Amino acid sequence: MSLKRTAITSAFWAVGESWALRAISAAVFLILARLVDPAAFGLVALAQVYVMTVQTLSDQGLATALQQREAIEPEHKDSAFWANLVVGALLALATLAIAEPLARLYGEPRLAPVLRWFGLTPFLAGFSIVQQALMRRAMRWRELAMRQVIGSFIGGAVGLAMAFGGMGVWALVGQALSTQVISNIVLWSIADWRPRFAFSWRHFRDLFGFGLNVLATNIIRVIGFQADRLIMGYFLGAADLGYYSVAQRVVGIVTDFVAGSTERIVVPLFARIQDDRERVNRGLMTAQENLSLIVIPAFVGVAAVAPALIRAGVGPQWDPSVLPTRILAFYGLGFCLAFFFGHVLTALGRPSLRLVVVTCQALSLAVLVLAGVRFGIAGVAGAVAVNQLLFYMVELLVLKGVARFPLGAYLARAWPPALAAALMAGAVLLLEQAMAGERALIRLPAAVGLGVLVYGGALLVISRHRLLGLVELLRRLRR
Repeated sequence: MSLKRTAITSAFWAVGESWALRAISAAVFLILARLVDPAAFGLVALAQVYVMTVQTLSDQGLATALQQREAIEPEHKDSAFWANLVVGALLALATLAIAEPLARLYGEPRLAPVLRWFGLTPFLAGFSIVQQALMRRAMRWRELAMRQVIGSFIGGAVGLAMAFGGMGVWALVGQALSTQVISNIVLWSIADWRPRFAFSWRHFRDLFGFGLNVLATNIIRVIGFQADRLIMGYFLGAADLGYYSVAQRVVGIVTDFVAGSTERIVVPLFARIQDDRERVNRGLMTAQENLSLIVIPAFVGVAAVAPALIRAGVGPQWDPSVLPTRILAFYGLGFCLAFFFGHVLTALGRPSLRLVVVTCQALSLAVLVLAGVRFGIAGVAGAVAVNQLLFYMVELLVLKGVARFPLGAYLARAWPPALAAALMAGAVLLLEQAMAGERALIRLPAAVGLGVLVYGGALLVISRHRLLGLVELLRRLRR
C-alpha cells in the first residue's frame, strides 16, 4: 500500500474511532452534567491533574520511542512492558501515601479518597501502553477503534448508572476506572503480541535514551498545561473549578473531534518521511490547508453559540460556564491549528527542541494564569487563550526553522476560512439577538444551520477551489 493511501486509510479509522468515541463521551458527559454538582466536577478536575502526571511518568516516553524507531527487537518490547508495569505499580502505591497531604493542601478533604482510587490508573495503563504503541506503529487503527469505543460505551454506562443512583463524584470516578479496565481487556484480546518474562537493560536504555526527552516534554506539558486547574483549585475552590472544567470540556469535545482524529497517526506517518523534506513540507501545507477550513469555523462558531450551547447541552445551572466557553474557544482554535507541530518535531528526530518550546509555554501559562486568577474564571480562561495563540506563532517559527517551508504561503492558506468564519459569526450573533426569547433547544439548531449556510456560501465566493478540494478529500476518505 502506498504511503498516501496508508495515510488516508489511517485517517479514516482514526477519524472513525475518534468520532465514535467522542460521541459516546459527549453524550455521557451531557447527562452526567445534569446529575452531578459543579463541586464534584471540580474535585475530579483536580484529581485528574495528578493522575495525568503519574500516568505520563509510568509511560517514560517508551511508547513514542517504540513508534519512532525504524527497527525494534523483541527485547525492546519486553523491556518497555515490564518497565511500564513496575513504575505504574510504584506510582499507585505512592498515590496512597500522598493523597491525604494533597487534600489538606487544597483544603478539600473529599479529594483524598478520590485520589486514592484514581491512583490505580497508572498501574492499569501499564498493561496497555506497549500494545497500543505497537498497533499504532503498524497503523492498526480499526482494532484500536474497536477497543476505545467498547471501553467508553461500557464505562459510560457504569458512570450513568452510578449517577442515577445518587453517587455524585463517585460516578465520575467509576466511569474513568471501568473505561480503563474494559479497554485493557479488549486490547489484550485483539493484540498479537504478548510479553515474555524477560528484561534487557541494554534495550531499555536504547529506548529510554530517545524517550527521555519525550518524557520530560510530556511531564512539563501535563503539569504546566494544567496550571489553570491547579491555581484555580487553590484560589477559587472546587465549585468555580467545576464551572471552568465544564467550559473546558465543551470546548474539548470540539477539539477532540478535530485534533483527536489525526493526532495519533502524525508521529508514525512523519517518521516514515523524515528524510524527505519536500514531502514533509508538502504534508505540512496540506494539513494547514484542510485543517483551517474546519478548525476556524468550528471554534468561531462555538464562541458565537455558547449561551444556547451551554443551556441546551448541560442546563441553565451551568450559566457561569458561558463566558469561559466563549474565551476558551480561541484556545481551541490555536491548539487545533498547532496540535501536530510538536509531533512533527518528534517524528523528525528533534524531541529536545520540542522540550524547550513546551517548557517555555508551560512557564508562560503559569505566569499568565497567576495574573488572571484575580479576575475569576474569565481571567483564567483569557490567560489560557492568550498563551496558546502566542505559542502557536512560536511553535510555527520553530518548525519553520527545522523544515524550512515558506511561512507566508503557509499562513496565506488560513485567510479565506478566517474571513468566511467572521461573516458567519456576525450572522449568528444577529440571529441570537433576534431569537433571545426562544428556548435554547430552538435557538441552537437555528444558529448552527445559519452558520453552516453563511460559511459555506462565503467560502464558495472567496475560495471556491478550497471548498471543492475539501469535498474531494472527504469523498476519498469515504471510498
